[in-house]
Amino acid sequence: MVKNIAYATEEETLMGNGVNLRTLTNDGGSAVISDYGAHLLRWAPAGQPDVIWTPRTWHFEAGQPVGGGVPVCFPWFGPGFVHGGQTAKRPIHGFARLRQWALDEGAFTGARVRYVLDSERLTTGEVPWIEDEPNVRFHAAYEVCASDTLTMTLTVTNTGGEPMSYEAALHSYLHVGDVLGARLVGLRGATYLDATEAGFPPKLQEQPSVMFGDQPVDRVYSDAALELQDHVLGRVIRIGKTGSPQTVVWNPGEQGGNAIAHAKTGEWRGFVAVEAAACRDRIVALSPGESYMLSQSIA
Repeated sequence: MVKNIAYATEEETLMGNGVNLRTLTNDGGSAVISDYGAHLLRWAPAGQPDVIWTPRTWHFEAGQPVGGGVPVCFPWFGPGFVHGGQTAKRPIHGFARLRQWALDEGAFTGARVRYVLDSERLTTGEVPWIEDEPNVRFHAAYEVCASDTLTMTLTVTNTGGEPMSYEAALHSYLHVGDVLGARLVGLRGATYLDATEAGFPPKLQEQPSVMFGDQPVDRVYSDAALELQDHVLGRVIRIGKTGSPQTVVWNPGEQGGNAIAHAKTGEWRGFVAVEAAACRDRIVALSPGESYMLSQSIA
């Protein structure tokens, strides 16, 4: 099914395919989130254009990711990087964004929604993990609060009897009027891994802002509080986070952007992905009973 983005009511199921969209609406703003992947599709403060970007057309398909929005990357980021090596796991960015999350009905209001993904509720084969941790058990809770500020919080608890390791990221696609006129400020002097080059060489951010254009930008920075300056829409998006030792900054550029699933030619110029992350050499390690919280706020 392909549809224009015409947002459903909080209990609407899309054309019988079992995917529910939940709508948050209050005086401060509005948001739409899907049970499939606990995937945030839009958020806008009252009186503002959308801050979260999605392609003009998109569709739900079992086993496939939804384009744009805020995918929850868990339990690995990209192809996976755990225990000191690249693992090339599938699906890319982990399986959590391809699963139905359970809605916490008691926590569903006009400004807040909470989802749960528990390994005990997944069937055999739905929890692929790293090979040396086959007995991992977890409870993941994902809470989204949307008003004039958007706050997303992923809390993972090790519910098993053995240690577990994982990567996570809140892959936020931020809407800009034109990426060629956008500047990401707050990273000067920070080191980053450059994923556009073989071996992910470490580099130093020497310029006062990160700029975007035809060539891809794909970087993993150390922790920072940021501002995305959008000169076309005339606004500044402020990005903060907790429990996140890294910030991933990504725009695919022209060639990669025009190959994005569901997106039309040129739509890549409408977003910058700025992601709260714990990945690669900063994976999360939990002993039995321990929990870890990763959160991102956008205003």
